[in-house]
Amino acid sequence: MLCKNCGKELPVAGKFCPFCGAPTEIVGVNDETAVFTPIPEENTTPKADDPFGSPIDTAAFDAAMQGDRRAAQPADPLADTGETPQMPPIDVPPVRRAAPQSASTAPRTTYFEPDPSDRPYKKPSKGAKAGVIALVVVLVVALIGGGVWFAMSRRPDENITAAEKYMERAKFDDALEAYQAALADAKDPSSIQLQIDLLKSYQQGRDAVESGDYSSALALLTDLKNRITDTTSPLYDAVDELITQANQKQSESKFAADLQQAVDYIASDKLDAAAGQLDALASDGSLTSEQKKQIEDVRKTLTEKQDAAKRQEETAQEQAKQKDAFVTQIDQLEEFDKKLSSASSTAEQLELTSSSFDAWDTLLNSMYDHLQTSLNADAYASEESQYKDWVKERDTGAESAANDALKTFDDKNSDEAKTAANLARTSFKQSYTKSRCYRVLDKM
Repeated sequence: MLCKNCGKELPVAGKFCPFCGAPTEIVGVNDETAVFTPIPEENTTPKADDPFGSPIDTAAFDAAMQGDRRAAQPADPLADTGETPQMPPIDVPPVRRAAPQSASTAPRTTYFEPDPSDRPYKKPSKGAKAGVIALVVVLVVALIGGGVWFAMSRRPDENITAAEKYMERAKFDDALEAYQAALADAKDPSSIQLQIDLLKSYQQGRDAVESGDYSSALALLTDLKNRITDTTSPLYDAVDELITQANQKQSESKFAADLQQAVDYIASDKLDAAAGQLDALASDGSLTSEQKKQIEDVRKTLTEKQDAAKRQEETAQEQAKQKDAFVTQIDQLEEFDKKLSSASSTAEQLELTSSSFDAWDTLLNSMYDHLQTSLNADAYASEESQYKDWVKERDTGAESAANDALKTFDDKNSDEAKTAANLARTSFKQSYTKSRCYRVLDKM
């Protein structure tokens, strides 16, 4: 930092210039812009013991501080005396003090006279900063408020424009939202409300079509079509298309219901009712090719069911006829069995019983042959398995009866004993087979 009086560089600390004696004061020592400013003259009265209180001769001072210092040093500081050499005192010229004089008659001196216009920079006060900030905030708020007001004032027009664009593109849901947004600030809300009502009616009709309530949909859409004044608008075309769609779906729905009813008739074996339903559907001249194909598919099912029913009826008739034949044979065998009680001897009774058993056994085999043709494979396999078990049971019972008959004779090898044993065996088989024939007849 340079002294403003003599121009020499000053040390950092000090109230007076050591070269010219001008009083100085450091301002803003912590700032990069710190400068040394002189103290006003009325505050520069030197103290009695201050050697720098009055102007000095700078040349003599420089000589004393630099050249004379070298001259005052001894040639050999380490002489034989063995004593440490001492620095000779510096000869400083005496300070000359200037007598105080008035400002008008004072001679030119080396004192620094401050320039009143040369003042150090001062930062703005906090109050000034606050005022500037407040002004900026007010301006920003005013600009934002003006922008918001402008945007709000323009929004209804923009919403209406957007709604009209949506209407042209048949985006009616978006158009409805735009009209509703423009309704609050609209200049003519009645016209906007009219558009909103039309679009809501369109949505209701469309929802009714999608839900399958075609009667309600047609009523809503027909009324809406009559309320639209511009017959060239996309909304009018959309309503007309929905009406056509509702009529078509209603017809398809009725056709599907009638066709399903025919299917239900077939499932419940009401074949005549199913045939009548299909004939009524086929008579409609407005059927599509797909609907005609559906009718033909159901008719094929009906035909198959009719053929099966016919076969089943024929089979039932055949079974009834065969059953009647078996009943006739059973009645004939019953008449023959009445002779068993009239036999005059054990041998004759044995002969009649053997003939009766053979006849009943033949009839039983015929019945099982008929079951094989009338029952399905699984059912007949079950019957055949039961028949084999029954035969074993019958033969075992017959042998047991023969043994019981032999026990009544002392000579088991006699002809009478053997005849009695054969009669007991044959009687058991004849009775067992006869009972089985009646059980099989009930299954026919």
